Amino acid sequence: MEEATINYWVILLCGFIGIFFGWLWYSPFLFGKFWLSAIDKTEDELKKDFKPIKTFGLTFLSNLFIAYVIARLMFLTNATTVEEGIRLAFLCWLGFTFATHFINAQFEKTEIKLVLIDAGYHMVVIITYGALLGIF
Repeated sequence: MEEATINYWVILLCGFIGIFFGWLWYSPFLFGKFWLSAIDKTEDELKKDFKPIKTFGLTFLSNLFIAYVIARLMFLTNATTVEEGIRLAFLCWLGFTFATHFINAQFEKTEIKLVLIDAGYHMVVIITYGALLGIF
């Protein structure tokens, strides 16, 4: 089997992009207030016992892992263009991320608003990864 050529610089960039998009997505500029309302928490409650190094470190590593998996899937499916990267990433998001959030929401009795906010963030991030990996 042919060895996958993965641009690890792009994977690293994706890790930072995921953090940046998360900061923007969950900020008061976009969906932060709606998200706080949907999880029924205040900013002060979230700040209590918050460990930023652990939280952002694990988030960064998770984003690296997601980008790496998208890159591997692109290699395995011979997706080499931006369009193919976006299409593959969208299908991964729809079939795994959105569906999982939606299933969990049914059992947790979570508002659909929260599913749309959280899964929407992941859609933007994962599609961005697919696009970048298609470019490079």
